[in-house]
Amino acid sequence: MRRLLLISLIATALAGAGCGDDGGEEPGATACFDYSRFDGASPAVSFRADVLPLFQRSCAFSSTCHGAEAGSAGFAYLGPGIGTEATDEQIAEIGSQNVGVPSRAPAGMPRIAAGDPANSFLMHKVDHTLTCPDLECAPDRCEAPMPFGGKILPAAERDTIRRWIAQGAELN
Repeated sequence: MRRLLLISLIATALAGAGCGDDGGEEPGATACFDYSRFDGASPAVSFRADVLPLFQRSCAFSSTCHGAEAGSAGFAYLGPGIGTEATDEQIAEIGSQNVGVPSRAPAGMPRIAAGDPANSFLMHKVDHTLTCPDLECAPDRCEAPMPFGGKILPAAERDTIRRWIAQGAELN
């Protein structure tokens, strides 16, 4: 009887792990981020101080990914490489290439929907939730999760990006 109870507890714990509090899953997972438990209003997030450094470290570290202002093979610009201070023009270019702009993949949502991280393709990419039913593209057509070939960003970093979007994706 104890063994059955132990097996039941382990199975319940494993089943709940797919909807964990960190809001993201490993590549190939089918669970989507639970926005019903997410506070996007607090703390306040600054693009320059909080989000841009995350992009620079994990997205814009080379011109072959998201570090070229002109874009590279259709990839959106997410800022200059790490250690380089972004100019006002570069910040404006990040906004013009991403906020309200359709994604390259046929996702059925913009790259970044200001005020709406749940409908921002960028969040699916960084959360590694490309199999969520709210995406129009099939997982193999949604392209790769980001950062490409790297580990999923820690939940706190993904939540910083999520809060920035929820707070209007301002380029402050």
